Amino acid sequence: MNRRGIPGGPSSRPSRILGAVLTAAALMASLGGCGLLGGSSTEDKPSGGGENMKIRLGLVKVVDVAPVYIAHQAGFFKAEGLDLELIPLTTSAVGIDKMAAGDMDMVHGNYVSMFTAHAKKVVDLKWVSDCYAAKPNVWMTMTSPTSSVKSMSDLPGKKVAVTTTSNLADMTVWSVLSANNIDAKQIKYVQMPFGEMAAALKNGNVDAAVMAEPFITQAAKSMGAVRVFDAASGPTESIPMAGYSTNAKFAKENPKALAAFQRGLAKGVEIANADRGRVEAAVQGYAGIDAQTASIMNIGAYPSSLEAARLQRVPDLMKDFGILSERIDVSTMVLPQAPVPAR
Repeated sequence: MNRRGIPGGPSSRPSRILGAVLTAAALMASLGGCGLLGGSSTEDKPSGGGENMKIRLGLVKVVDVAPVYIAHQAGFFKAEGLDLELIPLTTSAVGIDKMAAGDMDMVHGNYVSMFTAHAKKVVDLKWVSDCYAAKPNVWMTMTSPTSSVKSMSDLPGKKVAVTTTSNLADMTVWSVLSANNIDAKQIKYVQMPFGEMAAALKNGNVDAAVMAEPFITQAAKSMGAVRVFDAASGPTESIPMAGYSTNAKFAKENPKALAAFQRGLAKGVEIANADRGRVEAAVQGYAGIDAQTASIMNIGAYPSSLEAARLQRVPDLMKDFGILSERIDVSTMVLPQAPVPAR
């Protein structure tokens, strides 16, 4: 007698069992492919690898860093699986010290200060991404309406405010003045954050100041600051100004996190280069400036790639200036650049 539910009797049981086993195996393979049983699926994971990655990034509140804030607000870093913490800095030097101490993973800073720290072995620096390059009127030597400084030839013997000595400010001033046969060695530099320069000019504590946006436009509005000359002109025209760096140890241990940062930033750069309004909105938020100031400030270039050959111009000029005693080969410091998928 045939058993109910088993057509053909006991002789069909082996094939029935084999069919069940094969069905279960197929189901297991299917579930594993979806990542439910410990498998992997590149379609379901963020392009950063699905890891719980975090980067602590120090930023000076200048117009340079607008693409980072744009990307952060748009969720581009989060989409890459990256937890990016943005930490305000007053100067690049502060960020360098914090990164050297292990309190910060990446720093936005002017190239001269960062190359100097690398040469002095304060930190073994690696470049993650380019940040900002000069255009006309974005890196200006400013003064007050009542100052005795009326032209660059008046600067020798005067006090000039810079964020840090032996950095981008005094190097570019030296380069431009030297090209005009003016002795820049007689200038007396006074260190202070960008945010304090307008008051120092107004009070007569300094005779001039080397400033970036949005501080140039703010100083012009708040106390009538006037432009003396463009410090990114002549021999320093279009000079690379700032980049995003990390230390060699962090770079070696966190390549996926850094690649995720590069991809997220690339999307922010794309928006910044296409839509000035997004830059203005971002700067109003993190720098606390008003809409009118944002609308009239000058904006430099946001490079879409990091090129060692182009950056090499900076340490070569530093060596000419005397900041560096030996030449730095930038190609040894540039990290691999993560490809950005077409959208």
